[in-house]
Amino acid sequence: MSEQTPSDDALLDQIEALYEQIDPPPADLAEGVLARLEAETLDAELLTLVEFDKELAGVRSVSMLRAPDEVGTWSLEYLGPGFRVQVRISRGQRQARLDGWVTPAQPLTVHLTSTGRRSTAEEAQVADSGRFEFPATPTGACRLTFHPADGSRPLVTPPFWI
Repeated sequence: MSEQTPSDDALLDQIEALYEQIDPPPADLAEGVLARLEAETLDAELLTLVEFDKELAGVRSVSMLRAPDEVGTWSLEYLGPGFRVQVRISRGQRQARLDGWVTPAQPLTVHLTSTGRRSTAEEAQVADSGRFEFPATPTGACRLTFHPADGSRPLVTPPFWI
């Protein structure tokens, strides 16, 4: 009796299936890598998401595409070189507002850019108190870009949903 040995390709497929089952990659892995690559081509430094409230998880997922009228308030916090940015998103019926705080306060120009089919950009200045706001924001995937007053390299957030 001769025993058949699986081919290398078959063994690799079995190993892949095993890892998909016991240790699948994070759902946002590809999105994070693409955001990092896009930031590299923008000649900007990518800020790191360090905190978000639990309700935000649904907003960043596919459920947001199914529920565009979702209302509520969510917060994000990003860490950059020498400062933190806290963002609060308030969303009502198809209207949204974004309020932000930079700590420590410093002179920055902030651009809120939608990344959808109809890309838009809004601009705000960080006040002496560190606060900035976008009273009427686009909805969908967006990102914030912070331009230091000294002309140094801008800092950009990964895309997030409004």
